[in-house]
Amino acid sequence: MTKPHLKTLALAIGISMPMLGYSAVFEPSDGRLFTVGQDVDSINQMHNDTSINAGGVTGYVGIASLDGLRGNADAGAGRNNLDELASLYPDRAMVVGISMNGQVSAVANGTYNDNITNLLETLASYDRPVYLRWAYEVDGPWNGHNQADLIRSWQYVHGRIQEMGIANKIAMVWQVASYCPNPRGQLESWYPGNQYVDWIGLSYFAPQDCNWDAVNEAANFAKAKGKPLFINEASPQRYQIADLNYSSDPAQGTNRQSKTAQQIWQEWFTPFFNFIEQYDVKAITYINADWDNQTRWGDFGDGYGEGYWGDSRVQANNEIEQNFTQQINDGSWLLQSNELFEKLAYGETPTEPEEPVDPEEPIDPEQPIDPEEPIEPSGDQGISYVDDDSLVVYHKDMGWSASWNYLCLDAYCIPGTLVDGFYQVQFDNVNLGQSYNIQFKVQDNANGQFISQETTVIFKKGSQTPDLPEEPAEPEEPTEPEVPVEPEEPNEPGTLPNFGIVGLTDNSFKVVRLNEGWTAGFVYMCVNSDCRVPSLVDGYYQYQWNGSIGSQYNISFKVQDNSVGQVIEEATATFN
Repeated sequence: MTKPHLKTLALAIGISMPMLGYSAVFEPSDGRLFTVGQDVDSINQMHNDTSINAGGVTGYVGIASLDGLRGNADAGAGRNNLDELASLYPDRAMVVGISMNGQVSAVANGTYNDNITNLLETLASYDRPVYLRWAYEVDGPWNGHNQADLIRSWQYVHGRIQEMGIANKIAMVWQVASYCPNPRGQLESWYPGNQYVDWIGLSYFAPQDCNWDAVNEAANFAKAKGKPLFINEASPQRYQIADLNYSSDPAQGTNRQSKTAQQIWQEWFTPFFNFIEQYDVKAITYINADWDNQTRWGDFGDGYGEGYWGDSRVQANNEIEQNFTQQINDGSWLLQSNELFEKLAYGETPTEPEEPVDPEEPIDPEQPIDPEEPIEPSGDQGISYVDDDSLVVYHKDMGWSASWNYLCLDAYCIPGTLVDGFYQVQFDNVNLGQSYNIQFKVQDNANGQFISQETTVIFKKGSQTPDLPEEPAEPEEPTEPEVPVEPEEPNEPGTLPNFGIVGLTDNSFKVVRLNEGWTAGFVYMCVNSDCRVPSLVDGYYQYQWNGSIGSQYNISFKVQDNSVGQVIEEATATFN
């Protein structure tokens, strides 16, 4: 199957997303760029201890004082020094993250314009491809950005690069946090505009916490904008490669489970490289660091103040090092070489399309769907034939609040559009007669989320539903399909317990915790040590579990806060 290309669906008129016909600055025409981070000493150790010669190195600078640019800066996360990296690795690309230091409004208002000019002059002087991650993880709540000032500062920096004549030396990478607690559907509000962005980036740490929804959303956003995708920060969070264990507790790393090297590889690395293939990722930065031994991330007698990260050094285990080295040295990755800069088209003038297309003004396809013949889904979940190369995946609306929803074709998940009572997405470049797996995921205020049964369909002419009983019993579905169930206990402060269990059906409940205004750099709920990232709905953090009435459960809530460090609560509750 050719990877499906999304057409955002408006069934009556057949709208398609524009795809820009030019390469971004330093986008490899063949292969993928491998870079390593995220501090000088960890970068050096990887190059000293393995046979990998990365094609790029990563550093960080604070815009307020330019710490980490020309001298050592260490905020407890390892030593940063861009000048040193440039000297040690003269034939590598550089990936540079710029922190707003909590001053994004001051930056947008021009307070640090001289620093911006100084920064850009320095980066251009390195005479190599530089990928500039301005205000990296733009939507990360820990950064304290606001959308308007973030966008203004971004557009200013882009303009300065053009004015200074260094657009052939610096590419701008707009990186999102891909943070599970962030609501889906918000990326557009942080986006400065296609004309200001060369690459779209994301962070990839523990995507399984939200079933890969956050990273999938970012990757699909990049596709819709026609931008190459860069995984700017990747690390197997909560795994200890040296000690071969894993913790499901993201706050304090308790209850660590022993793992074999093969299990760690299969659980984190295999899905990671599959994601790269699935979305044709053009560049990555792997953070190869012993997080636990860095003062910002480790526990030195006062707990894990910013969550538990682990040890991601691939060389800490022979089997994982061998697997990783074989993967990166397989010939498909751009590494250190005399031809690297040429392969990245360094120094060439970036080419823009003759008539840039506004991404918010869709192009009508050559053969639009006839509005007189709308596709009519039948059944609760299935596919509809559009033409021999296109199909629609749909699911009937059951009255969910749906702050986000996704329809998936072979695990390729796209936000759906609600049309005539059905959530729908059109996928192109599919093949008649081929089998596909489909699934639907949606948020709901009453029940946390609903994930449909993954089912297999065969793409053929006509509308079809999966091979299920006429009246399928879906144990995971919290409501009867014909009549949406209104929440018996609306999520309004005062109607739910501050912290406890709320029954939903005979076999499902949700854990709730009243929000007290924490900054929430991370937040988790746990039932019997099974920790998940909850949603914040109407003033309550909440997550749904399956369970048995009358059973007793150990529940816990963990949240980060800038003023008090973190809050951890534990209780025993009965599902009544």
